[in-house]
Amino acid sequence: MDRRKRKSQMAIKAALIQLLNKKEFNAVKVSEICELADINRGTFYLNYLDKYDLLEKIIHEQIDLLVLYCKERQHGEYSSLNLTFCYIAENKTVFRLIFTADSQGIFNQYLAQHILSELSADSTSEIKAIFTASGITGILGWYLLNESATVESLYEIEDIVAKLQ
Repeated sequence: MDRRKRKSQMAIKAALIQLLNKKEFNAVKVSEICELADINRGTFYLNYLDKYDLLEKIIHEQIDLLVLYCKERQHGEYSSLNLTFCYIAENKTVFRLIFTADSQGIFNQYLAQHILSELSADSTSEIKAIFTASGITGILGWYLLNESATVESLYEIEDIVAKLQ
């Protein structure tokens, strides 16, 4: 991908995140994203089908960064689950914005897919893996939407997951 395209995509993504700080996703217009990103609508549509496609790409990118973070640090003293919680806590604002904007459940589906692939690598039964992935994504959703939730409350999940396996 050339530098101009990458620069445009970064500006578009940053503009959407900035707008999500001010208003709900349904109220955001492509024209507002373009104005804030300082691009024309044609440039937007060269890169994304619509604002929903843009949001989906941001969700995938953020979860891929989370997975990369965990893989790079996995050989240390912390588990993948612990690293996941740490990363999400460090980036809670962005994750909250995209989770709240995601009315189609793409965030949960994509994250659950990664969790399932991790659990199936540990030869966990399929039912246990699905149950665990659903529980983890549910608790993360609660954490992101609940202002008073602390990262310490997330670490309780690790004990529960360990008992399941």
